Amino acid sequence: MKKVKEFLGKRDIWLRLLSILLAFILWFIARDESNPPADYTWRNIPVTLTGAEELLRDTGLSVVEYTDTVDVTVHGPNNTVTNTSMRSRLSVTVDVSQITDGAGEYMLTPEIVTSTSGVEGRETAPTRVRVLVDEVTTATVPVRVDATGAPADGYRAGTPEPTSTKEVTVSGPASELAEIAYAYGTVSVDGRNATFTDECPISLRNDAGEAITGAHVTCQTDTVTVRTSIYPIESVPLTVTLTDGDTLTADQVDVGIDPANVTLLGDQNTLAGITEINLGTIALDDVRTGVAFEMEIPLPDGVRLDDGQPSTAQVTITVKEEESVATRSVQVTNFVPTDTAHAHTPYAVSVLTDSVEIELRGSESALEQVDVGRLSIGLTFDSVSLGTGTHSVRGVVAATGLPAGVTLVEEDVEVEIEITEAAQTPPAQANGGAAADAQEPPDAAPAEEGGDGA
Repeated sequence: MKKVKEFLGKRDIWLRLLSILLAFILWFIARDESNPPADYTWRNIPVTLTGAEELLRDTGLSVVEYTDTVDVTVHGPNNTVTNTSMRSRLSVTVDVSQITDGAGEYMLTPEIVTSTSGVEGRETAPTRVRVLVDEVTTATVPVRVDATGAPADGYRAGTPEPTSTKEVTVSGPASELAEIAYAYGTVSVDGRNATFTDECPISLRNDAGEAITGAHVTCQTDTVTVRTSIYPIESVPLTVTLTDGDTLTADQVDVGIDPANVTLLGDQNTLAGITEINLGTIALDDVRTGVAFEMEIPLPDGVRLDDGQPSTAQVTITVKEEESVATRSVQVTNFVPTDTAHAHTPYAVSVLTDSVEIELRGSESALEQVDVGRLSIGLTFDSVSLGTGTHSVRGVVAATGLPAGVTLVEEDVEVEIEITEAAQTPPAQANGGAAADAQEPPDAAPAEEGGDGA
């Protein structure tokens, strides 16, 4: 017994060291049993692209679409890989600078990076990341906005006008940008009775008005500021001012205007002061009765014609049935041409117009006394300036010995002449032809000069 104690006493230190070693071994075994190595999959880990600047610099291409999340499986101590903080210490990168074969779709292998010691990335799902690259460019397209709905009674909506910008910049693959025609939006005018400004969402459209669905195109803005004018509707009559003539006065005629009224849009205060629109002044001596003629519709400042309204009106002057004013249409065949080039012209001139209808106005008895042979049409032109060919020149009707109370309604007429080389025209037709050789009545007055060639 004594020997045993002496043996143990000499080896006590070794036993203690062995106990400590055994304790460590047991601790490691216990630890591994309670926190064994394990695989754990983290879902939807963001994918980060690298090398995009190099890709653009070397190839002119940009990434327009890629798989932006993957599932990542990691391996390590169970308590570590399942800890919620593990997600923030995981990252997945894809290097796109390795793309060198031009635009298209590529399947690239991602790299798993973890900042936790003892944890390694095993794999991703999917195992390869889809990356689409193309040449990215920009373009500018116009903004169009339409009004929808109906404003309040008595009001009309104008065309909405974008005020923040009238065009927007879009960017994306060149092939997709080619389909974009404009950016489009609508604003509601339901129940509106005053001009308003509002924000309008816009979307990209093609030439057919269809929405662009390309996921790779981006627009600089999703909304634009739009001003929509709301106009009160006002219908006003059209009028004319008549100037009495020698044989016809305003009291003797009726005036027909088509349209009789027009619808105006504009500022409410401005419209309130407009009771009519006067087309202008008509001299009754110069107008042919029963023949419609056109006059512009002048508009006051601050108003405009409603859509669909004509910009001109047809005016017809007719003599009242009870009035003793008559008209007589006669054919004038006597032309008196005057070539201001005189002897310096190398040309001959023929009058192609056979006759011109002239209207006379007066009492029936006085009109019956008119001698048509005393009517002539004077023509003044410069054959050298006009040159060879057919020309329309202004003629002035001259009359002598008209009975009292008879007037010419129209004094200016259009006459067609032909200018040819002198050698090509028989002498009998030179300087007006047979018409030029016609004898004027003994007491005919010289014809008034007409205008320049048309």
